[in-house]
Amino acid sequence: MIRKTALVILALLGMLILSYSAFALQPDEIKTTEQMNARLDFLYGSHDKYHAFIDQLKKDVAQENKKAVAGVVKYPLKVDIQGKRIAIQNQQQFIQYYDKIITPKIKQAVTDQQFVGIFANYQGIMFGSGQIWLSGICLDKSCRDPKKLVVRIIAINN
Repeated sequence: MIRKTALVILALLGMLILSYSAFALQPDEIKTTEQMNARLDFLYGSHDKYHAFIDQLKKDVAQENKKAVAGVVKYPLKVDIQGKRIAIQNQQQFIQYYDKIITPKIKQAVTDQQFVGIFANYQGIMFGSGQIWLSGICLDKSCRDPKKLVVRIIAINN
């Protein structure tokens, strides 16, 4: 009985160490997709939605697909336009100001960002040096159903 309990404790300890190692890795220490997936799994429960979102956002920004990018923003979104901080209220307004929001600097930060090593913490996932942040948004108050979680752009620091 004691031996069986010891084995269970060792197995749990091993799982804890493996989970912690994925969390403890700093972005510059993450070298593989598997390590990055493990970090996102640890932080957010699953990497699938985030990985797919990042890949699609990179394509949409590179192709200047304004409608697609506007469709994955959490509104209202505060941005700087011509030296003024304004709140973009909806997709139509985002598309109207797209070229002032997604500046060449922002576009480059998104298109240059590699999945492996992207900065991620409890606040969200960061492109470049903070040009864009994204996070999971719950569509219901309980936030228990993973199907009711969507990934959205939560900040653009242009």
